[in-house]
Amino acid sequence: MEELLRAYSPVTMAREVVKETTVSGCPVKPGNMVLLSFPAANRDPKMFPDADKVVIDRRENRHAAFGLGIHRCVGSNLARMEMQVALEEWLKRIPDFRLDPAGTVTWSQGTVRGPRQLPFLLGKAM
Repeated sequence: MEELLRAYSPVTMAREVVKETTVSGCPVKPGNMVLLSFPAANRDPKMFPDADKVVIDRRENRHAAFGLGIHRCVGSNLARMEMQVALEEWLKRIPDFRLDPAGTVTWSQGTVRGPRQLPFLLGKAM
């Protein structure tokens, strides 16, 4: 579950700038909004070897899918549990499925990411 959260982080966050500053040569002024891209942070090759690959058994996985520090999502542990139960129940009830090779996966745009269209086929492949 942790690797899927890292690779497909569903949320980005924005913060309002309160003090004028410069970030990497770019001036930011009070009132500006700054996007904190958790999905981009989770693809940092300095932090994650093979960052663009999904490695299900990745050992070190300190991802930022739920934010960090005092701004970490208060519901992160509940969300993990819900995802774990949902995945376990799906696999128990529908063990044979695969992506439809004729279909196209489409993703949402904006601050909450996720597949909006995920065509799949039920039953064993022939």
